[in-house]
Amino acid sequence: MVATHLRIAPLTATPLVDPAAIREVLSARCGAGNGVEHIRVRAGPHGADIMAFVDTEDVDEAGHALRRLVQEAIADTVWLRSWRIV
Repeated sequence: MVATHLRIAPLTATPLVDPAAIREVLSARCGAGNGVEHIRVRAGPHGADIMAFVDTEDVDEAGHALRRLVQEAIADTVWLRSWRIV
């Protein structure tokens, strides 16, 4: 199990998003062969930090798995479409 993290931020001025709502969207996509588990989200004025444990021993693989999950969630969630990984 490897811990990894990334940050997302909106491309346009948007009101703060509830971190629990982001976590809920991401958690619904966990498992299903992607190995991503135990997601936590912390939001602030400049975006949201996403931390997760990934079922792998490879740090790079863990980062790629979380990135894929987040990119898919952004693409599929209307209220996240103006957000990007930074």
